Amino acid sequence: MAIDAIIFDKDGVLLDLNQTWFMTICNIAKHTEGLINGRVTHRAFLAAIGVELDADGQSGRVLENGAYATGTYGSLMPLWSALDPALGDIMETAAYKQEMMDIAVKSVAGQTVAKGDILTPLMALKAAGYKLGVVTNDGDDTTAINMADLGLNDVMDIVITADSGHGRKPDAGGILACCAALGTTPDRAVMIGDTHADHDAAIAAGCQHVIAITDTAPAIPDFMPKSSYAIASCADLPALIAHLTA
Repeated sequence: MAIDAIIFDKDGVLLDLNQTWFMTICNIAKHTEGLINGRVTHRAFLAAIGVELDADGQSGRVLENGAYATGTYGSLMPLWSALDPALGDIMETAAYKQEMMDIAVKSVAGQTVAKGDILTPLMALKAAGYKLGVVTNDGDDTTAINMADLGLNDVMDIVITADSGHGRKPDAGGILACCAALGTTPDRAVMIGDTHADHDAAIAAGCQHVIAITDTAPAIPDFMPKSSYAIASCADLPALIAHLTA
């Protein structure tokens, strides 16, 4: 069957997850530690959501397919509140949520790092006539910053975020909404992702193919078992799409 649309996750696919978001989540964790007078350390908060902090306290990494890599900021709250009983009430306040968003916006503005050369392959796919969309578990504000930093506002035909009203991956709602906006159906679309949430949402929506972005390519990650192919970056995508449609 023909392919009309190519749908991308954002974090870890279009942008480098570690270089873009590591310091942001560290800053949020440190702020949260301060709110409870250090009863839980920011290192413990980070470990609970799949972020490793090195011994120097400055460097580290976002673990592939961990809670931070796959979820929304809202989905992280239960994992943190489980570490301290007082946090549940604090994290549910509008003030905390706004503080968290303010830190995220301030930390990431102008700091988005592309996952390699993304503009060349994306422009090649667009020139070939494919509709391009993004479905992300990130919110509107920080997604807008990332898209502007990456120069993708005029490249993507539609961007669906966790704030768009279609649920979040691994639910299929965002992909279904994206396909509808692009004037096609999931069976004529390909999903490009790097986590189980991307994979499961694409399978639930009925996408023609799921393509995994992973450092282990061409090996398909265990958490994306129904992926058709695994590639290292979007640079490999035009040739792969050409192969799929040959």
